[in-house]
Amino acid sequence: MILLKTPEKIQPTWTWKVGVDFGKSFTNVYVNRNNIVEPLPLQNLHLQVTDTQVDNRNPLLFEYFIPESLIPSEKPLPLKNSLTFRGGRNFSLENSRPILDARFYIPDFSKFKPEEDWIKNDVNLGNFILAKLFLQHLALHITAMAAKRGVSQIQWCLSYPSKISLFDKRKYVKIWQDLTQDLEEKTGIKHICPNISDFTHFRSESLAFAQYFADREDHNLICSTCICIGDFISNISDISIWENNQIIYQCSLKFSERDMFFNFLELNPQFLEQRLEIKQTDWQRLEQGNLNVKLDLFMRWESEKWLKNKRPFVEEEADFQGFIRLMAIATAGLYYYIGILLKALHIQGKLQRKEITPVYVGGRGSRLLHWLAIEGEFDRHSKVNLLLSRMLSKGSSFLDTKEITRLSKRPEDEIACGLVQDTTKLQELIEKDKNILISGENCQINGSKISWNSLLKLEKNIQHFQIDNLEHLRVFFKEFNFALD
Repeated sequence: MILLKTPEKIQPTWTWKVGVDFGKSFTNVYVNRNNIVEPLPLQNLHLQVTDTQVDNRNPLLFEYFIPESLIPSEKPLPLKNSLTFRGGRNFSLENSRPILDARFYIPDFSKFKPEEDWIKNDVNLGNFILAKLFLQHLALHITAMAAKRGVSQIQWCLSYPSKISLFDKRKYVKIWQDLTQDLEEKTGIKHICPNISDFTHFRSESLAFAQYFADREDHNLICSTCICIGDFISNISDISIWENNQIIYQCSLKFSERDMFFNFLELNPQFLEQRLEIKQTDWQRLEQGNLNVKLDLFMRWESEKWLKNKRPFVEEEADFQGFIRLMAIATAGLYYYIGILLKALHIQGKLQRKEITPVYVGGRGSRLLHWLAIEGEFDRHSKVNLLLSRMLSKGSSFLDTKEITRLSKRPEDEIACGLVQDTTKLQELIEKDKNILISGENCQINGSKISWNSLLKLEKNIQHFQIDNLEHLRVFFKEFNFALD
């Protein structure tokens, strides 16, 4: 028998407001304690009672329990949405135990093997059983940290994907209500969990993202566009357009870092090996999904170092310039489409100003802007701003007022941080009922003609889809080439 020291007695008096951004591939957490907003100070909370060799202890903790070292140590959040099932048992949505059946898994890039059968990387709302296991462990871990710091009450603030059905939204809220009720019974800490109509504490990712720029970075969204660019795995970018601090339009595009970056690497694996110094043998045996996971981790940990140390030596090489040109076309195309949105909304009378907007960009995919900056670090003075502003102008037919793109000061953190802001300058912070795309090209759906500026309101399944003439696409490439000249 090993007798452990009696823990220090804690008098719980504090209240935490915790914002959880449970994304498709990563999860981030922010805490508001007494109006101090900061990332969750993640700790492993281990109590080591016997001595073991590090070489034996670390692999076992990584696989069978939570890791002893949080990687990267300087910024362990956001967490990769991965689970390890080592040592677990069969379970269901109604019958699952946090930590015992599965634990969140923090991979070490140098040793990570996403193809292992005891690791699940696709943990998101597409599979509610896996999602519950991940959130059970996360909520328990946060509660334990809160208890250690003398917290008596936790107000949970949750985000949900802008493109989510009402059924899945209700199911997601129910998971949180069940697990927080269980935590309250076991820990004695009071948990306040939002319901589906609590717009203050249960908000779409798009709205929380915009609130970050309005209230954390103190920008007035008088006439503005916000873009949260998704990563390789989520493959969704959220666009919201604001006027006088009110949202007038929001949509989600299946167009992200995967389309703007990774797909080009797939077409040229030699570039991956020769320029990014990634051996093809490390990647060729991986299936598509695991390849995305591996490359995403590389981008998170290595891209900044590569841009700083390697880019200056390859900037004049033809293959690198060709790669950057493709990225520029993809990014400029996104801006051109937003210009089309601005014009369509003005025609519909929803946007009063006949002006292009400044653009606020964040999310995991926003790191791509650094690749487009000549010096490898994007800011408001980067020359690529002129190209992006011009594409907004040409897509909208509004005057080019050389609006700049502002890159988030906290990429990846915007949604979680926005959730826990106490006050906001934004008005009517309620998402519009419909998340409907605007066509962007004249087309026919099920025999009905749809104009380029019409909302794609689809009441039936698409049986027939046709575009007779890619008019805007042709104009885009013409204007893109003029802009480069």
